[in-house]
Amino acid sequence: MASADLPAARLALAADGQRRLFRIVLFCIGAMAALLAFKSKAGAAEGHTLIIPPNDGYGFEECLTPGSQCGLVVADAWCKAHGFAGSQGFGPEASDMAGVPSGSIRVICAGAID
Repeated sequence: MASADLPAARLALAADGQRRLFRIVLFCIGAMAALLAFKSKAGAAEGHTLIIPPNDGYGFEECLTPGSQCGLVVADAWCKAHGFAGSQGFGPEASDMAGVPSGSIRVICAGAID
């Protein structure tokens, strides 16, 4: 009877090895998913750049020139209106970007409001 149990023992041992391999693979996939989740969360806190065209209809281009008194207030309001915490800086945008009209203003906003 011992010889009859031998194939069953080998099958059980092989199944146990497959279960261990499956657990290791699942652990690796879970670890990679967790790393990606943490990485995307860190990217959300970095900030976002908004481009305001000169003909947006609000007429505050003069206010967003460097050194103006109302520039920080307008930049903060613009960022908050788009769901960000506030502005980190503003200034003229380089006009060499495709689709950006000359005279546009760049506003750098802080991370999204939670």
